[in-house]
Amino acid sequence: MDIRVPEWLEKFAAANESPIYLVGGWVRNVIGGLPPSDIDIAGQPLPDGLTLPRGYFFATTYKRMGTALIKNRYRSDIEMEYTPFRTEEYAPGGGHTPVSVRFGADLESDAERRDFTVNSIYYDIKRHKLIDPFGGAADIGRRIMRAYDPERVFSSDGLRLMRLVRIAAETGFGIERRTSEVAMSKAHLLADVTVTRKRDELLKILKADTLYGVEDAHYRGLRLLREHGLLGYVIPELAELGTLPPPNEHHRYDALEHTFRTVRAAPPEIRLAALMHDIGKAEAVRRTGRMTGHEIYGEEITRRVLGEMRLPVKAVDRTARLVRWHMYDRDAKTRSGKMLVFVANNTDIIDDLTALVNADRAGKGTDEPSPPVRFGEFYGKLVASGAPVSPAKLKINGADLLALGYEGTDIKKKLGELFDMCVLSPELNRHKKLMKLAAKTGASDS
Repeated sequence: MDIRVPEWLEKFAAANESPIYLVGGWVRNVIGGLPPSDIDIAGQPLPDGLTLPRGYFFATTYKRMGTALIKNRYRSDIEMEYTPFRTEEYAPGGGHTPVSVRFGADLESDAERRDFTVNSIYYDIKRHKLIDPFGGAADIGRRIMRAYDPERVFSSDGLRLMRLVRIAAETGFGIERRTSEVAMSKAHLLADVTVTRKRDELLKILKADTLYGVEDAHYRGLRLLREHGLLGYVIPELAELGTLPPPNEHHRYDALEHTFRTVRAAPPEIRLAALMHDIGKAEAVRRTGRMTGHEIYGEEITRRVLGEMRLPVKAVDRTARLVRWHMYDRDAKTRSGKMLVFVANNTDIIDDLTALVNADRAGKGTDEPSPPVRFGEFYGKLVASGAPVSPAKLKINGADLLALGYEGTDIKKKLGELFDMCVLSPELNRHKKLMKLAAKTGASDS
Protein backbone atom coordinates (compact mmCIF):
# COMPACT_ATOMS: atom_id res chain seq x y z
CA MET A 1 0.00 0.00 0.00
CA ASP A 2 1.32 3.43 -0.95
CA ILE A 3 0.51 5.90 1.79
CA ARG A 4 0.55 9.52 0.79
CA VAL A 5 2.72 11.53 3.18
CA PRO A 6 3.44 15.27 3.30
CA GLU A 7 6.16 16.53 0.99
CA TRP A 8 8.14 17.93 3.91
CA LEU A 9 8.22 14.48 5.52
CA GLU A 10 9.45 12.93 2.28
CA LYS A 11 12.24 15.51 2.33
CA PHE A 12 13.13 14.64 5.91
CA ALA A 13 13.28 10.92 5.16
CA ALA A 14 15.34 11.47 2.01
CA ALA A 15 17.97 13.37 4.01
CA ASN A 16 18.67 10.28 6.14
CA GLU A 17 20.62 7.24 5.00
CA SER A 18 18.78 4.88 7.38
CA PRO A 19 15.08 4.23 6.64
CA ILE A 20 12.60 6.48 8.39
CA TYR A 21 9.22 4.92 9.15
CA LEU A 22 5.81 6.41 9.78
CA VAL A 23 4.20 4.44 12.59
CA GLY A 24 1.22 4.56 14.92
CA GLY A 25 -1.92 6.62 14.55
CA TRP A 26 -1.13 8.24 11.22
CA VAL A 27 -0.72 4.90 9.44
CA ARG A 28 -3.70 3.39 11.27
CA ASN A 29 -5.97 6.26 10.31
CA VAL A 30 -4.95 6.38 6.66
CA ILE A 31 -5.62 2.65 6.29
CA GLY A 32 -8.88 2.95 8.26
CA GLY A 33 -10.17 5.97 6.38
CA LEU A 34 -10.02 8.25 9.40
CA PRO A 35 -8.66 11.82 9.51
CA PRO A 36 -4.87 12.04 10.03
CA SER A 37 -3.52 12.00 13.56
CA ASP A 38 -0.25 13.35 14.97
CA ILE A 39 2.84 12.27 13.06
CA ASP A 40 5.06 9.71 14.79
CA ILE A 41 8.18 8.43 13.06
CA ALA A 42 10.74 5.78 14.00
CA GLY A 43 14.06 4.38 12.82
CA GLN A 44 17.32 2.72 13.89
CA PRO A 45 19.46 5.78 14.81
CA LEU A 46 19.28 7.66 18.06
CA PRO A 47 18.21 11.28 17.57
CA ASP A 48 21.81 12.54 17.44
CA GLY A 49 22.39 10.18 14.53
CA LEU A 50 19.69 11.79 12.39
CA THR A 51 20.37 14.25 9.60
CA LEU A 52 18.11 17.27 9.94
CA PRO A 53 17.45 19.20 6.74
CA ARG A 54 17.76 22.98 6.85
CA GLY A 55 15.21 24.54 9.20
CA TYR A 56 14.52 21.40 11.23
CA PHE A 57 15.52 21.28 14.90
CA PHE A 58 15.03 19.24 18.04
CA ALA A 59 12.46 21.08 20.16
CA THR A 60 12.73 18.53 22.98
CA THR A 61 14.80 15.41 23.52
CA TYR A 62 14.17 12.72 26.15
CA LYS A 63 17.52 10.97 26.39
CA ARG A 64 16.42 8.06 28.57
CA MET A 65 13.68 7.00 26.14
CA GLY A 66 15.55 8.25 23.08
CA THR A 67 12.56 10.22 21.80
CA ALA A 68 12.72 13.67 20.28
CA LEU A 69 10.16 16.25 19.21
CA ILE A 70 11.19 17.68 15.85
CA LYS A 71 9.95 21.01 14.48
CA ASN A 72 10.75 23.42 11.67
CA ARG A 73 11.69 27.00 12.45
CA TYR A 74 10.10 28.24 9.20
CA ARG A 75 6.80 26.35 9.35
CA SER A 76 4.63 26.12 12.44
CA ASP A 77 2.59 23.24 10.97
CA ILE A 78 5.56 20.86 10.97
CA GLU A 79 5.85 18.77 14.12
CA MET A 80 6.65 15.10 14.64
CA GLU A 81 7.92 12.80 17.36
CA TYR A 82 10.85 10.53 16.54
CA THR A 83 11.46 7.29 18.45
CA PRO A 84 14.47 5.02 17.87
CA PHE A 85 13.84 1.28 17.72
CA ARG A 86 14.11 -0.07 21.25
CA THR A 87 13.06 -2.73 23.71
CA GLU A 88 11.78 -2.05 27.22
CA GLU A 89 11.52 -3.87 30.53
CA TYR A 90 9.01 -3.05 33.26
CA ALA A 91 8.87 -3.82 36.96
CA PRO A 92 5.98 -5.95 38.26
CA GLY A 93 2.75 -3.94 38.43
CA GLY A 94 1.29 -1.50 35.98
CA GLY A 95 3.70 1.42 36.31
CA HIS A 96 3.94 3.48 33.16
CA THR A 97 7.73 4.00 33.16
CA PRO A 98 10.07 1.18 32.07
CA VAL A 99 12.93 0.26 34.41
CA SER A 100 15.30 -0.31 31.50
CA VAL A 101 15.47 0.73 27.86
CA ARG A 102 17.75 -0.81 25.23
CA PHE A 103 18.35 0.74 21.84
CA GLY A 104 19.44 -0.90 18.60
CA ALA A 105 16.49 -3.30 18.34
CA ASP A 106 15.22 -4.51 14.98
CA LEU A 107 11.83 -3.46 13.63
CA GLU A 108 9.95 -6.54 14.82
CA SER A 109 11.32 -6.22 18.36
CA ASP A 110 10.31 -2.58 18.35
CA ALA A 111 6.84 -3.58 17.20
CA GLU A 112 6.53 -6.09 20.05
CA ARG A 113 6.89 -3.34 22.67
CA ARG A 114 4.00 -1.33 21.20
CA ASP A 115 0.47 -1.58 22.52
CA PHE A 116 -1.96 -2.73 19.80
CA THR A 117 -1.60 -4.28 16.38
CA VAL A 118 -3.35 -1.35 14.70
CA ASN A 119 -0.59 0.91 16.06
CA SER A 120 2.24 -1.46 15.12
CA ILE A 121 2.24 -0.93 11.36
CA TYR A 122 5.33 0.73 9.84
CA TYR A 123 5.54 2.60 6.56
CA ASP A 124 8.98 2.98 5.00
CA ILE A 125 8.74 6.50 3.60
CA LYS A 126 11.58 6.22 1.06
CA ARG A 127 10.68 2.76 -0.25
CA HIS A 128 6.91 3.36 -0.06
CA LYS A 129 6.57 -0.01 1.65
CA LEU A 130 4.16 -1.12 4.39
CA ILE A 131 5.56 -3.46 7.06
CA ASP A 132 2.93 -5.14 9.22
CA PRO A 133 4.46 -7.73 11.61
CA PHE A 134 1.29 -8.65 13.52
CA GLY A 135 -1.60 -8.29 11.10
CA GLY A 136 -2.64 -4.80 12.14
CA ALA A 137 -3.96 -3.88 8.69
CA ALA A 138 -6.35 -6.83 8.78
CA ASP A 139 -7.52 -5.74 12.23
CA ILE A 140 -8.16 -2.25 10.90
CA GLY A 141 -10.17 -3.81 8.09
CA ARG A 142 -12.22 -5.67 10.69
CA ARG A 143 -12.31 -2.49 12.82
CA ILE A 144 -11.11 -4.16 16.00
CA MET A 145 -8.53 -3.35 18.65
CA ARG A 146 -6.24 -6.29 19.42
CA ALA A 147 -3.05 -6.73 21.43
CA TYR A 148 -0.60 -9.21 19.88
CA ASP A 149 0.31 -10.40 23.39
CA PRO A 150 -2.30 -8.89 25.74
CA GLU A 151 -0.75 -10.36 28.91
CA ARG A 152 2.54 -8.63 28.19
CA VAL A 153 0.99 -5.44 26.82
CA PHE A 154 -1.11 -4.67 29.89
CA SER A 155 1.29 -6.08 32.50
CA SER A 156 4.07 -3.81 31.26
CA ASP A 157 2.00 -0.63 31.35
CA GLY A 158 -1.35 -0.37 33.12
CA LEU A 159 -2.19 2.90 31.38
CA ARG A 160 -2.70 0.87 28.20
CA LEU A 161 -5.97 -0.33 29.71
CA MET A 162 -7.35 3.18 29.39
CA ARG A 163 -5.66 3.69 26.01
CA LEU A 164 -7.47 0.59 24.75
CA VAL A 165 -10.81 2.07 25.75
CA ARG A 166 -9.97 5.56 24.53
CA ILE A 167 -8.71 4.54 21.09
CA ALA A 168 -11.60 2.10 20.60
CA ALA A 169 -14.01 4.94 21.39
CA GLU A 170 -12.27 7.52 19.22
CA THR A 171 -12.05 5.23 16.19
CA GLY A 172 -15.32 3.38 16.66
CA PHE A 173 -13.42 0.06 16.66
CA GLY A 174 -14.55 -2.97 18.61
CA ILE A 175 -12.28 -4.84 21.03
CA GLU A 176 -11.15 -8.37 20.26
CA ARG A 177 -12.46 -10.86 22.83
CA ARG A 178 -9.14 -12.12 24.20
CA THR A 179 -7.79 -8.58 24.51
CA SER A 180 -10.96 -7.53 26.33
CA GLU A 181 -10.85 -10.51 28.71
CA VAL A 182 -7.23 -9.91 29.65
CA ALA A 183 -7.88 -6.20 30.08
CA MET A 184 -10.61 -7.00 32.59
CA SER A 185 -8.32 -9.35 34.50
CA LYS A 186 -5.59 -6.70 34.65
CA ALA A 187 -7.80 -3.78 35.73
CA HIS A 188 -6.02 -3.63 39.11
CA LEU A 189 -2.83 -2.52 37.38
CA LEU A 190 -4.37 0.94 36.95
CA ALA A 191 -3.80 1.41 40.68
CA ASP A 192 -0.06 1.76 39.94
CA VAL A 193 -0.58 4.49 37.33
CA THR A 194 -0.29 8.11 38.41
CA VAL A 195 -3.46 10.14 38.83
CA THR A 196 -2.38 12.71 36.27
CA ARG A 197 -1.86 10.14 33.51
CA LYS A 198 -5.27 8.63 34.17
CA ARG A 199 -6.72 12.14 34.19
CA ASP A 200 -5.31 12.85 30.73
CA GLU A 201 -6.84 9.70 29.28
CA LEU A 202 -10.19 10.41 30.95
CA LEU A 203 -10.34 13.94 29.55
CA LYS A 204 -9.63 12.57 26.07
CA ILE A 205 -12.42 10.00 26.47
CA LEU A 206 -14.85 12.77 27.43
CA LYS A 207 -14.17 14.43 24.07
CA ALA A 208 -13.63 11.26 22.02
CA ASP A 209 -16.41 12.11 19.57
CA THR A 210 -14.74 15.39 18.60
CA LEU A 211 -11.51 13.80 17.34
CA TYR A 212 -12.70 11.85 14.29
CA GLY A 213 -16.42 12.57 14.39
CA VAL A 214 -17.48 9.14 15.68
CA GLU A 215 -20.99 9.64 17.06
CA ASP A 216 -21.41 9.06 20.81
CA ALA A 217 -17.77 8.01 21.11
CA HIS A 218 -17.51 9.70 24.52
CA TYR A 219 -20.53 7.80 25.83
CA ARG A 220 -19.20 4.48 24.54
CA GLY A 221 -15.81 5.19 26.11
CA LEU A 222 -17.38 5.64 29.53
CA ARG A 223 -19.42 2.45 29.07
CA LEU A 224 -16.24 0.56 28.18
CA LEU A 225 -14.52 1.85 31.31
CA ARG A 226 -17.38 0.46 33.36
CA GLU A 227 -17.61 -2.84 31.50
CA HIS A 228 -13.89 -3.51 31.87
CA GLY A 229 -13.86 -2.70 35.60
CA LEU A 230 -11.56 0.29 35.16
CA LEU A 231 -13.71 3.12 36.47
CA GLY A 232 -13.10 2.31 40.13
CA TYR A 233 -9.37 2.86 39.60
CA VAL A 234 -9.96 6.25 37.99
CA ILE A 235 -12.71 7.83 40.13
CA PRO A 236 -13.90 5.35 42.81
CA GLU A 237 -16.73 7.63 43.92
CA LEU A 238 -18.11 7.56 40.39
CA ALA A 239 -17.97 3.79 40.10
CA GLU A 240 -19.93 3.58 43.36
CA LEU A 241 -22.92 5.16 41.64
CA GLY A 242 -23.40 1.90 39.79
CA THR A 243 -24.59 0.28 43.02
CA LEU A 244 -27.47 2.74 43.42
CA PRO A 245 -30.88 1.97 41.89
CA PRO A 246 -32.90 4.61 40.02
CA PRO A 247 -33.94 7.13 42.72
CA ASN A 248 -37.60 7.31 41.64
CA GLU A 249 -40.03 6.78 38.78
CA HIS A 250 -38.68 9.91 37.07
CA HIS A 251 -35.39 8.12 36.30
CA ARG A 252 -35.09 5.12 33.99
CA TYR A 253 -31.46 4.22 34.75
CA ASP A 254 -29.20 3.63 37.72
CA ALA A 255 -27.17 6.63 38.87
CA LEU A 256 -24.05 5.70 36.90
CA GLU A 257 -25.81 5.00 33.60
CA HIS A 258 -27.78 8.22 34.11
CA THR A 259 -24.45 10.03 34.56
CA PHE A 260 -23.09 8.56 31.33
CA ARG A 261 -26.22 9.59 29.45
CA THR A 262 -25.97 13.09 30.89
CA VAL A 263 -22.40 13.28 29.56
CA ARG A 264 -23.69 11.95 26.24
CA ALA A 265 -26.17 14.85 25.98
CA ALA A 266 -23.77 17.55 27.20
CA PRO A 267 -21.64 19.81 24.99
CA PRO A 268 -17.88 19.06 25.21
CA GLU A 269 -16.99 22.05 27.37
CA ILE A 270 -19.16 20.89 30.31
CA ARG A 271 -18.76 17.13 30.10
CA LEU A 272 -16.48 16.99 33.12
CA ALA A 273 -19.19 18.73 35.15
CA ALA A 274 -21.75 16.33 33.67
CA LEU A 275 -19.57 13.40 34.73
CA MET A 276 -19.34 14.74 38.27
CA HIS A 277 -22.82 16.21 38.67
CA ASP A 278 -24.30 13.31 40.71
CA ILE A 279 -21.09 12.07 42.30
CA GLY A 280 -22.41 12.99 45.76
CA LYS A 281 -25.39 10.62 45.64
CA ALA A 282 -23.72 7.63 47.27
CA GLU A 283 -22.35 9.83 50.06
CA ALA A 284 -25.77 11.43 50.55
CA VAL A 285 -27.36 7.98 50.91
CA ARG A 286 -24.68 6.95 53.42
CA ARG A 287 -25.20 10.04 55.55
CA THR A 288 -28.94 10.59 55.29
CA GLY A 289 -30.46 7.49 53.71
CA ARG A 290 -31.64 9.62 50.77
CA MET A 291 -30.18 11.29 47.71
CA THR A 292 -31.57 14.69 48.68
CA GLY A 293 -28.76 17.23 49.02
CA HIS A 294 -26.38 15.18 46.89
CA GLU A 295 -25.27 18.34 45.10
CA ILE A 296 -23.76 19.65 48.36
CA TYR A 297 -21.74 16.49 48.93
CA GLY A 298 -21.00 16.46 45.21
CA GLU A 299 -19.32 19.85 45.30
CA GLU A 300 -17.06 18.72 48.13
CA ILE A 301 -16.11 15.49 46.35
CA THR A 302 -15.58 17.28 43.04
CA ARG A 303 -13.17 19.79 44.57
CA ARG A 304 -11.20 16.99 46.22
CA VAL A 305 -11.10 14.60 43.26
CA LEU A 306 -10.27 17.21 40.61
CA GLY A 307 -7.77 18.82 42.95
CA GLU A 308 -5.99 15.48 43.31
CA MET A 309 -5.99 15.26 39.52
CA ARG A 310 -4.10 18.59 39.48
CA LEU A 311 -6.50 20.32 37.19
CA PRO A 312 -6.19 24.13 37.06
CA VAL A 313 -7.71 25.82 40.11
CA LYS A 314 -10.17 27.84 38.01
CA ALA A 315 -11.38 24.72 36.18
CA VAL A 316 -11.88 22.90 39.48
CA ASP A 317 -13.83 25.81 40.96
CA ARG A 318 -16.04 26.25 37.90
CA THR A 319 -16.82 22.52 37.68
CA ALA A 320 -17.56 22.31 41.40
CA ARG A 321 -19.94 25.28 41.21
CA LEU A 322 -21.83 23.67 38.33
CA VAL A 323 -22.17 20.50 40.40
CA ARG A 324 -23.31 22.50 43.41
CA TRP A 325 -26.03 24.42 41.60
CA HIS A 326 -27.36 21.93 39.04
CA MET A 327 -30.42 21.31 41.26
CA TYR A 328 -31.19 25.00 41.87
CA ASP A 329 -34.73 26.09 40.91
CA ARG A 330 -35.48 22.51 39.87
CA ASP A 331 -39.22 23.04 40.22
CA ALA A 332 -39.15 26.58 38.75
CA LYS A 333 -40.79 27.94 41.90
CA THR A 334 -37.96 30.04 43.35
CA ARG A 335 -39.06 33.63 44.10
CA SER A 336 -38.16 36.20 41.46
CA GLY A 337 -35.97 38.28 43.75
CA LYS A 338 -34.04 35.26 44.90
CA MET A 339 -33.58 34.11 41.29
CA LEU A 340 -32.26 37.53 40.25
CA VAL A 341 -29.71 37.51 43.07
CA PHE A 342 -28.66 33.94 42.26
CA VAL A 343 -28.22 34.69 38.57
CA ALA A 344 -26.34 37.92 39.31
CA ASN A 345 -23.90 36.03 41.53
CA ASN A 346 -23.38 33.32 38.91
CA THR A 347 -23.45 35.13 35.57
CA ASP A 348 -20.17 33.51 34.53
CA ILE A 349 -21.68 30.00 34.64
CA ILE A 350 -25.31 30.64 33.66
CA ASP A 351 -24.99 29.33 30.09
CA ASP A 352 -23.08 26.24 31.20
CA LEU A 353 -25.48 25.64 34.08
CA THR A 354 -28.43 25.79 31.69
CA ALA A 355 -26.73 23.30 29.38
CA LEU A 356 -25.95 20.98 32.31
CA VAL A 357 -29.54 21.01 33.60
CA ASN A 358 -30.84 20.24 30.10
CA ALA A 359 -28.34 17.38 29.72
CA ASP A 360 -29.27 16.07 33.17
CA ARG A 361 -32.91 15.94 32.14
CA ALA A 362 -32.08 14.21 28.88
CA GLY A 363 -30.11 11.62 30.85
CA LYS A 364 -33.19 10.49 32.77
CA GLY A 365 -34.44 8.55 29.78
CA THR A 366 -38.07 9.52 30.25
CA ASP A 367 -40.34 11.61 28.06
CA GLU A 368 -42.23 13.35 30.85
CA PRO A 369 -42.26 17.16 30.62
CA SER A 370 -40.06 19.22 32.93
CA PRO A 371 -40.46 22.75 34.31
CA PRO A 372 -38.65 25.42 32.28
CA VAL A 373 -34.98 26.19 32.96
CA ARG A 374 -35.21 29.84 33.95
CA PHE A 375 -31.61 30.97 34.31
CA GLY A 376 -31.46 32.60 30.87
CA GLU A 377 -34.82 34.28 31.38
CA PHE A 378 -33.70 35.92 34.62
CA TYR A 379 -30.35 36.89 33.19
CA GLY A 380 -32.27 38.78 30.51
CA LYS A 381 -34.35 40.49 33.21
CA LEU A 382 -31.20 41.38 35.11
CA VAL A 383 -29.61 43.05 32.10
CA ALA A 384 -32.83 44.83 31.10
CA SER A 385 -33.21 46.30 34.60
CA GLY A 386 -29.87 48.04 34.41
CA ALA A 387 -28.68 46.27 37.55
CA PRO A 388 -24.96 45.50 37.92
CA VAL A 389 -24.17 42.06 36.53
CA SER A 390 -21.13 41.57 38.77
CA PRO A 391 -19.68 43.15 41.93
CA ALA A 392 -17.09 44.84 39.69
CA LYS A 393 -19.94 46.94 38.23
CA LEU A 394 -20.77 48.47 41.60
CA LYS A 395 -20.17 52.21 41.96
CA ILE A 396 -18.23 51.53 45.14
CA ASN A 397 -15.10 49.48 45.72
CA GLY A 398 -12.87 48.06 48.40
CA ALA A 399 -10.86 51.24 48.78
CA ASP A 400 -14.06 53.16 49.56
CA LEU A 401 -15.02 50.67 52.25
CA LEU A 402 -11.49 50.71 53.65
CA ALA A 403 -11.84 54.49 54.06
CA LEU A 404 -15.08 53.89 55.97
CA GLY A 405 -13.30 51.63 58.42
CA TYR A 406 -13.97 48.18 56.98
CA GLU A 407 -11.12 45.69 57.15
CA GLY A 408 -10.17 42.26 55.83
CA THR A 409 -12.99 39.87 54.99
CA ASP A 410 -15.57 42.46 56.06
CA ILE A 411 -14.83 44.40 52.86
CA LYS A 412 -15.73 41.47 50.61
CA LYS A 413 -18.76 40.66 52.74
CA LYS A 414 -20.10 44.21 52.58
CA LEU A 415 -19.52 44.45 48.82
CA GLY A 416 -21.56 41.28 48.47
CA GLU A 417 -24.40 42.72 50.53
CA LEU A 418 -24.42 45.96 48.54
CA PHE A 419 -24.32 44.03 45.29
CA ASP A 420 -27.37 41.98 46.24
CA MET A 421 -29.22 45.17 47.19
CA CYS A 422 -28.42 46.79 43.84
CA VAL A 423 -29.55 43.70 41.95
CA LEU A 424 -33.00 44.07 43.49
CA SER A 425 -32.98 47.89 43.41
CA PRO A 426 -30.74 49.07 40.54
CA GLU A 427 -31.34 52.71 41.40
CA LEU A 428 -29.16 52.25 44.50
CA ASN A 429 -26.06 51.75 42.36
CA ARG A 430 -24.80 55.31 42.80
CA HIS A 431 -21.57 56.12 44.59
CA LYS A 432 -23.08 58.53 47.10
CA LYS A 433 -26.01 56.24 47.90
CA LEU A 434 -23.77 53.23 48.39
CA MET A 435 -21.36 55.19 50.59
CA LYS A 436 -24.28 56.30 52.74
CA LEU A 437 -25.63 52.77 52.98
CA ALA A 438 -22.24 51.42 53.95
CA ALA A 439 -21.64 54.18 56.49
CA LYS A 440 -25.12 53.76 57.95
CA THR A 441 -24.63 50.09 58.78
CA GLY A 442 -21.09 50.80 59.91
CA ALA A 443 -17.99 48.64 59.76
CA SER A 444 -18.54 47.47 63.32
CA ASP A 445 -21.91 45.96 62.36
CA SER A 446 -20.52 43.83 59.53
